[in-house]
Amino acid sequence: MKPIRVLQLGGEDWSQTLRIPAGVQWYFNDLAQLKVKKMRFELLIIADQLEMTPVEWEQLHAKVDPYNVVFLPGAAGDELQQYFLARTQARLLKSDRQAFVSAIPQYYYVGQQGIGIGPDAFSVSPNYQGSQRWQDSAALELTVDSDDWQPLANLRTNLFVDPDRQLTVWPVFQHDANVEIRYRFVLVYGSERQTYEFSEAQLQKPQVIPTPITARNQFLSVIVFAKGNGQMTLGNLELRWARYGLGTFINGGQAWQDLESRDEVQFFFNPGDLRPPLCVYFAGYHSKKSFEGYFMMKKMKVPYLLITDSRLEGGAFYTGPFFNQAVPKIIDQHLQLLGFDHTQLVMSGISMGTYGAIKFGLRQKAHAVIAAKPLVHLGTIAQRSRLARPDEFGTSFDLARELIAAPNELDETSLRQLDQKIIDALIHEDASETSLNLAYMFDDDYDPNALAVLKKHLLGRARQINYYGLPGRHNDDSSGMIKWLLRQYARVLKEDFGR
Repeated sequence: MKPIRVLQLGGEDWSQTLRIPAGVQWYFNDLAQLKVKKMRFELLIIADQLEMTPVEWEQLHAKVDPYNVVFLPGAAGDELQQYFLARTQARLLKSDRQAFVSAIPQYYYVGQQGIGIGPDAFSVSPNYQGSQRWQDSAALELTVDSDDWQPLANLRTNLFVDPDRQLTVWPVFQHDANVEIRYRFVLVYGSERQTYEFSEAQLQKPQVIPTPITARNQFLSVIVFAKGNGQMTLGNLELRWARYGLGTFINGGQAWQDLESRDEVQFFFNPGDLRPPLCVYFAGYHSKKSFEGYFMMKKMKVPYLLITDSRLEGGAFYTGPFFNQAVPKIIDQHLQLLGFDHTQLVMSGISMGTYGAIKFGLRQKAHAVIAAKPLVHLGTIAQRSRLARPDEFGTSFDLARELIAAPNELDETSLRQLDQKIIDALIHEDASETSLNLAYMFDDDYDPNALAVLKKHLLGRARQINYYGLPGRHNDDSSGMIKWLLRQYARVLKEDFGR
């Protein structure tokens, strides 16, 4: 494990009076480290008012991530210090100092990790007598008929738990009103065994499995119990490293959940330099549940939002009632926090992320949308998975099934109607205040007509449309698309915002 580097500025040296955990490197008032090129701090403690130059504050800002700064009462400091605390979203330390220091390895470690365990990883109990119906790979529908708690399904293989980490769990399920459900997690480490069981009331928010931090070989089994009379569906089991209220995936990351659908949207806000615009990046399809684009956006030094959709295997294209309501609310809250308006909003994304960037960019009347490899025909994407890209993107059928009102048959007609429904929604958005910057692949094998349709319906309606093409299929030149996206950001920031 990499050491956790802590810089304390001001006050008395805590390393001389407190017990510092193993794996923590403590630096006290060591401003010389600001000039060390590769030096970074996982935690900054400001214990007093500081006298530092603007250059030193900027150097310090480059050495620590937002939400990894704490300060003591009375350490708000002068205007420069207050500006730094605002940019880093620093929090006031209220807990006991020793308790705080002892917990540093569990709170301020480097990295993010999350996975989704699909329902196909579960085995139905051998005593189960009811019906089984698969909703493609998204969910398994089962019948519950018991007055007592009965094991319904269990994970086929035990899960390895990373050493020095604890897990946060968020199971996805739905059921009839007369059905109750609970999840049991059994942790095995050496000869020890520990059981944790969560009721549905507890599962109204993500729960932490308090695994022993020091255990090297930990394995987790999962059993789903149910009782009552009716139907239930078993979806993904979402797992991620725990941060105990400091953040989802990373410190400062947030997650909103819808208890009815069990949908979850995750987002991360970096205040940057607190100057316009607010740049929003929608993650592409990715199996590793995490925030995508963190370092790419951070290099721009602008305020930015990362928004990710971790449903299904790698995302569900920011669709559905909950996302349609939650995403604009998230964006509006942060515009208000910064004192910006929609003319100071830039939306962006690559591949799956373009669907969110275009849809919500038009809906929010954003100043600009930057979209690389746009995808808008979700029915076509599913249809082409049958022949053009067999066995490559199976969850496209899960997505289509979710969006079609009568999903029992995903035939050509219903998929074509889904495409038209999406385009009709775009047509009705007011695009007059938004410029669209689009990059496409000449031989895109996911959505070959995306650019043509966007031009057809938005050319003359949008404030401006710029487009750029590269040879190849959808995934043939990802690096070229990233370079284009960064060039567009640089141009928009310079020409439209004087940055």
